[in-house]
Amino acid sequence: MFGNIVGHEKQKEILSKSIENGNISHAYLFFGNNGIGKYTLAREFAKEILKTDNLDNHPDFKVISKREDKKDIIVEQIREELIDSVYIVPAAGDRKVYIINDAQYLNTASQNTLLKTLEEPPKYITIILVASNLSAFLTTILSRVNQVPFEGISNSQLKEYMIEKYNINFKDNILEYIDGSIGKAIDIINNKLLDKFDEVDKFYEYINAKNTIEAMKISNNIEFDKNELLDYLEFVLYKNNKFNCIKIIENAKNRLKSNGNYDIIIDSMLLKLIDNIKEV
Repeated sequence: MFGNIVGHEKQKEILSKSIENGNISHAYLFFGNNGIGKYTLAREFAKEILKTDNLDNHPDFKVISKREDKKDIIVEQIREELIDSVYIVPAAGDRKVYIINDAQYLNTASQNTLLKTLEEPPKYITIILVASNLSAFLTTILSRVNQVPFEGISNSQLKEYMIEKYNINFKDNILEYIDGSIGKAIDIINNKLLDKFDEVDKFYEYINAKNTIEAMKISNNIEFDKNELLDYLEFVLYKNNKFNCIKIIENAKNRLKSNGNYDIIIDSMLLKLIDNIKEV
């Protein structure tokens, strides 16, 4: 069971036992950092509960996610996608499963709407909340769900998985930056960022050596306004104890978000880094 899920052995054991013992809860809260496999495991758990491999076409399965035009998961969505159907008996078996993905976006009103179902659930229901943290939830919600904490998988597991799956050997510093997130590792591959990360490492070396000319040359090849390259530069600075430079990166991020002139922002960032970087 869950043989295709990398890591999360404790979580898999808990969920496997609940299925084997016929002790499946009416509600779970899977929480932890983004990209570490919570949603993937929630889907695999749903497959086991519903005894199907064709999850997306199963009549007793539904995923609820924040709508693109809304900043929260609102009351109307919970009513339409969950409350209106939750008390209808399963169509194909003896259980129904709802996954609320990114459940931290449930606002107070929608949580209170969901609360009645959590307090008086039909015996055939399992609701899985998948969220990045606990602080977004009312204590009344937290008291009525089985909390399952998640952590990133180990660097060795992630490295082995990326070699096996993609034939790519991640460097240790990138593994440390990813912090156990398979999702982030896959995004890096899909966005073809590995070579860019290497250039950021070289950029830091030139900055640290106060070599303005070479730093300027290589910065022209790094598209700092795309994806997460400034985040990675910030990580490299932090890892090397250049804490006084972190604010410079944050300022550059904010100016880019405000649609400032890219070349001026990056050149200014570079010069400020060289002026402020210190030996540790």
